[in-house]
Parts: sequence; C-alpha cells; structure tokens
Amino acid sequence: MKAICEMIKYQYKQYMISAKWVMPFIVLLGTLSMMYSISPVAIVDSFSMTGIFLFVIMVWIGRTIQGVEPEVSEQVMILRLKSDRKYYLCHIIFMMCICAVVTGISIVVPVLIHIRSGNALLSRQFTWSDFVGGGLLMLVCSFVGGMAGELFHIRIMKNRTVGIGVTFFITLLAVCRNGVIAEFAAMKYILWVIPPISDVVSWFTNKSYFNMGEVMKGFLLLLIYGGVMAVMKVEMLKRVKF
Repeated sequence: MKAICEMIKYQYKQYMISAKWVMPFIVLLGTLSMMYSISPVAIVDSFSMTGIFLFVIMVWIGRTIQGVEPEVSEQVMILRLKSDRKYYLCHIIFMMCICAVVTGISIVVPVLIHIRSGNALLSRQFTWSDFVGGGLLMLVCSFVGGMAGELFHIRIMKNRTVGIGVTFFITLLAVCRNGVIAEFAAMKYILWVIPPISDVVSWFTNKSYFNMGEVMKGFLLLLIYGGVMAVMKVEMLKRVKF
C-alpha cells in the first residue's frame, strides 16, 4: 500500500510539473462561469450537462497525460514495483483522483456563485440528493472520459494523429449517441460499444430532483464501461511492452 501511495504522489508531481493540467482546468473554470452567469438555473439539468462536459474534459486530460512521464522513468517504476499491472493500477487511481477534483470543482463553483448572488442563482435551494446524485453522475462521467482518453495510448496506437482522430470520433459518438440512435434505430446494434453518456444524462433532463435509483443505475452502467476500458488498456500495454 505504501508503494502504491508513493507512486501516486510521484505521478501527481510529474503531472503538476508538466503544466499539462493548466489549459483543461482553465477551460473547466471558464465554462462553469459561463454556465452559471445567467439565472435562474435548474440544478438537475445543469449538473447533468456538466457531466457531459466533464466527460469531454477528462478525455482531453486522459489523452494529454500520456506524454507526461518518459518511457525510461516508466520502466524504472515498473521494476521498482515488480509488477506492470500494479503500476498501471496506480495510474488509474491517480486518474480517479483527478476525476474527484474536477467533480468537486464543478459542485463548489455553483454553490459559491449561488451564495454570492444572494441565493438568486438557482431555481430552488440545494438538497442532499443534488450533491450526492449530481456528484456521482459527474464523477462517473469524468472517469469514463479519462479511460476513453487513455484507451488509444501512444504505445497502443503509435500514429499519434490517428490516435487523436479515433479518440475524438469516439468522444463525439458518446456525446451524440442518443441522438444518432433516435435518428437511425439500427445503429443501436453497433453503438452499444460506445459509452452511453448521452443516454444516462438524458434520464435526468427536465427533472426537478435526482432519482437516486436512476442515479445508481447510471453510475453502475458507466462504471462498468469505464472499468472495461481500463482493463483493455492495461492488458494491451502489457502485451505491447516498450
């Protein structure tokens, strides 16, 4: 456990030094500020749409974080841990920590703006279900985004341009999946492999409160998709080596 904690701290330092986190977080704060610049705001709708936005942001982070650590350093760390799976597990945990940070920011920002506006920003006051339901939804959307961004790792798909293109295409399909299937019903037999981000978010459209049963259903569904992508990435990296 100590070795895993030390590895996560190391990856955190490497990421902070790289400064590749700066632009995604600036875009995150800028978008949140714009979203909550006009009142009144429906809490459930805004939190749900933020889930989609965090998915896209984490795809960006997952894609750019790949070049943070040099391959030589990665090999050394794997030798120290004596397990490549343990190393990749540490990285997944680190990505989950980033997901928790962006989710926390996405909840705190509207709360602060609401307080600053004299409780005039939102259409109603916050309830515990807003924080729990909205937080879980945003967290799992961001986790799926992070895993999607890392799925076509530079060692898995060596052509960087193609890798970025495929990642962008999958991201676009995930965001528009619900609409594509509504327009072309037969596509559901193909697009089931794409994370159903838009489907899950649509469950909460125009709802006044989060239904915790639906939240947990969506959370588990997307968690499975994210977990499958994480396992696929780890197993492919184990086979590709350096």
